[in-house]
This record gives sequence, C-alpha cells and structure tokens, in this order.
Amino acid sequence: MDIKIPKVGEILTGTVVRVTQEEVLLDVSYMFEGTIYKDHLTSKKISDAREFVKVGDSLTAKVTKLSYGDENNILLMSCLDVERNSVREQHISELKVNSEVLAKVKKNNPGGLELQYHGIDLFMPNSMVDLKNVNDEFKNTLIGKELMVRIIETKVEQGQKRFIVNHKQIQFEELKRLEKEELKDLTVGKVIKGKVSKIFGFGALVTLSEHVEGLIHISELSQYHIKDVSEVLALDDEIEAKIIKIQGKKISLSMKQLQEKPWKLFVEKYKVGDTVKGKVVKKMQFGMLVEVEREVSGLLNRNDYSWDPLDNLAGKVQIGDELELEIISINPDKQQFGLSKKHLSYNPWADLKLKFGDIVSGKVKAFQEKGAIVEVSGVDAYLPIGEISEDRVNRIEDILKMGDILSFEIISFFPKDWKMVLSLKRVAEKSARKEYEEQVKDNVSSDQSLADLFSKFKK
Repeated sequence: MDIKIPKVGEILTGTVVRVTQEEVLLDVSYMFEGTIYKDHLTSKKISDAREFVKVGDSLTAKVTKLSYGDENNILLMSCLDVERNSVREQHISELKVNSEVLAKVKKNNPGGLELQYHGIDLFMPNSMVDLKNVNDEFKNTLIGKELMVRIIETKVEQGQKRFIVNHKQIQFEELKRLEKEELKDLTVGKVIKGKVSKIFGFGALVTLSEHVEGLIHISELSQYHIKDVSEVLALDDEIEAKIIKIQGKKISLSMKQLQEKPWKLFVEKYKVGDTVKGKVVKKMQFGMLVEVEREVSGLLNRNDYSWDPLDNLAGKVQIGDELELEIISINPDKQQFGLSKKHLSYNPWADLKLKFGDIVSGKVKAFQEKGAIVEVSGVDAYLPIGEISEDRVNRIEDILKMGDILSFEIISFFPKDWKMVLSLKRVAEKSARKEYEEQVKDNVSSDQSLADLFSKFKK
C-alpha cells in the first residue's frame, strides 16, 4: 500500500489523537502524526491547547515542515493560515453587491482610493469618493481612515475577485435622510433664525440647520425698495425670517413679512395738523408729490401752495428740494394723505371785514405803469390810473407821492383771489357832491337847476 507523502504548504484534514497543554498530535494517515503547537492552533490567545480541542476532533491544518528517514521524523503543521483563509472567505462572502462595509483607506492613486476590508482589497474611483470636489490633497487626508462604503460591482481579474465600492452614494443618502428629518420641523408661516451663507444679485442663501438652506429673494428683504442685497445683508449675518413657501427641499423666506409696512409706521407717527419736512420727488400739473417718510409720499395740491394765487411755488423748487408743510388730511383706506404749505402761514385776506363800496384808508406803496399799489389793512390793493382823477393823468407821480395816506373806495373785492381794486376819484366825487348838497340847501335859487349848480361847484 502506497503511503501519500505530504508536501510543505499542503492543507490536510486529520483526527486529533493526543492533546497536551502545549501541543496537539494529528493523525493525517501518514507514517507518523503531525504536530501542532499551541501557538499555531488559533489566532486567539490560549494558555492550554486542551481549552481549544480534544481527542477525536477533526482539524484542518497546513504542513509547515516535513523531515523523515532518520531518527527524528518531523511533521509540523499550523491551523493559522487555514483559519485566516476561512475568515477571509467568510468576509469575501459578505461583499455582495449593495452590501455596506466599513473599510480602511490604504493608498491614494490617480484613479481613486485603495481600501482594505479584513485584508481584502477594495477600490473606489475618484468619482465615488465624496460629495465634495476630490483632489489629491483631499484624498491624502483620508489615508488611514475608515469609511463606510457600498459594494457596487464585483468582477474577476487575473483569477482574483475585484471589488468596486462607493462612499459618495452613502453620503448622499445620509444627507437626504438628515434633510428630510430637519425639514419635518419646518412649516409655512414659521419664524426661524438663520445665518447668511451666500449673497447673489437676486437675493441671499441662508443656512437654517446643518443640512437645510433657504432663499430670501431681494423683493422679500425689506418693505422698502432695495436695489442691492448688500444694502440690507452681509455674509455671516444672523437673521430672523418667515417661511413663505416650501417646495420639496426648496424653502423661500421673507424678512419683509416680519416688518411693519411704511404706511402703518407713518399713521402711527403722524396726525392731521402735524408740521413735517419732506422732499419733492415729483412735479405734476396739479401739484407735487412730497416724500415725508421713506417711500411714503403725500400730495401737495397746487391750491395749497400759497394763499397768494399768484405765487408760483412749483417754479421755485426742484426735485429733491426740502419743504416744510402741514398734514391736512389722512385717508387710511386709500393710504393717501394731503399736504399744505399755505396752512403754515397767515392769510391776511381771511380776516378782512370789507365789501364792495366801502371807503377805506390806504397808503401808497408802489407805482406801476398803469396804476399804483396801495396797502389797505395789511394787504395790497390796486389803484388803476383811470381811478385816480376825473382829469387825464399822464404820470402817476404828478398826482401821488409814495407814502401818501388817502381815502379810497373799494370798487372790486375778491378776497379768495387776493384782488381788491380801489378808486380815488370816486371818493373825491362823493365828497364834492356831499359838500355841494349841504351848500345848495341854503343857496339854490328857483331859476337854477341842481346840475348847473353842481357843475359850477366842481369847478
């Protein structure tokens, strides 16, 4: 009967025939038993081989040394490689497509990262490393670290299994899970705090939590018109905003809706009768728009420019000029208010108790080409040249002097239009007629007419 001679490196299975504290004898159907020392039974730490095996147990071991044909026949065996191979095969069986394992990064190469899982080589392409942009500097920071990876492909190359893994997809799914978790607490109408992370021309991005961001459009930054986001926000600003829309993971925010409207602030601050200062922002045919508070403008009607109907206020001011005015009306429903400049000044015509035909005292104030200006009770009245005398007057200065105080008759009176027209000659006529009538009572003869006498009297 031929006896098969074992070879070094061969894996054999036998039966335990003897066990001591330090060694195990294994019958492998050879002329002498194989010896397995305690340290080669298992990778585990044991103090006595009898703790691990007993007589009659079946063991598989690898031949590590063989010597025979003399007095010292030696067949040394070890279970360590068999154990390692068994463990390796067990771990290889775990590496199925879509399974996830914790692997250690061993090396960076141009195409990606090389990893190991219980001694089994894995490869992760650059495109599957991380959600961030991947470069050599970043990949080098991962060497020695453990990453949770997903097996996405297994293939055999040169007789060996090759495993392709993905870390980025796990990151992405975890990010989505955390986003979903954080989004659960967000509802339309909720007021939240955040930090400005990016600024664009059209608005700003705000970090609301670790994985959720919201956008504030420029139109939702303020109740006032904003031309540039930087007028209101800067990077890293801590802000408070209201959620106005949620669409998937897109969240729209508003700071504007947490602010009082300019009109509301205006009506809380001002009332009818208040004196205000405002800037002319627009001139129109029927009046001017004056901004009293930021983006809150009232109408200054042309009828409220001045008590003087000839005063051309619109011709005196430019866009941007400041005026002092009085609020004369507020309409909360229409969000409108009226302003007046004339109400801040005294109307000298308002208190005049005069009427057509009254005899008034006046002071000659100025000469004009066809008449004179006469001051009557603090206002200016007009004396036409034809109302100075019955005789033709070529030069007013020949009849009147500046500062003369004379009596005049009112022949036209329109206080609303600041118009009063006087007559000096009518006062003279009335005075002459009165004097004549007093004399005629005593001197008139029966053969004279009243008109003849009055004519002579006037001469």
